[in-house]
Amino acid sequence: MRLSLAVNGQHKVRASLTAAGWLGAHVSLSNGIESESNDRVWLNAVDTSAEPNTTHSTWGGFPLVPGDKVEIAILADGDSDAPTEVSTTTDNPNNLFSIPAQARQLLDSVKTCDMALQEILDRAKGVEPDDEFKKLALAVGSILVELDRQLISPTLRRHPDLLQIAEDMNVR
Repeated sequence: MRLSLAVNGQHKVRASLTAAGWLGAHVSLSNGIESESNDRVWLNAVDTSAEPNTTHSTWGGFPLVPGDKVEIAILADGDSDAPTEVSTTTDNPNNLFSIPAQARQLLDSVKTCDMALQEILDRAKGVEPDDEFKKLALAVGSILVELDRQLISPTLRRHPDLLQIAEDMNVR
């Protein structure tokens, strides 16, 4: 996949992604923001081929003013420019557990929590009115999403070798 970006007919950059993931364009305009204007355009890519880790690449951040014409072209595969910024989730300072055994224990604890929450739902189903059960199910779902966001994902990014175990345990 490859994209080309031009502003006012002037070529700015070409971006590509050959791995699994997304390649996109983003135009950002601000209104009523006191600080410096964030009106700009850029291309970005998210490489998901090293699951659970991702690599984010950005090309540009070109400033825009009213009247500018932004053109995005979809191109055949080929050469691209080097990204202006690259970051990986492996470098995230919020990744958890330096000791793999601790990371594995977290997965076991999350599985125990997941099973306990499922038991609550199982006991409530058919006993609670439908509208109450739906509220409870949404609350439990929210907790599970946060467990993934705050604990499971940061742990698996640091210990990708545990991804298959997490999937086998149905906690990922």
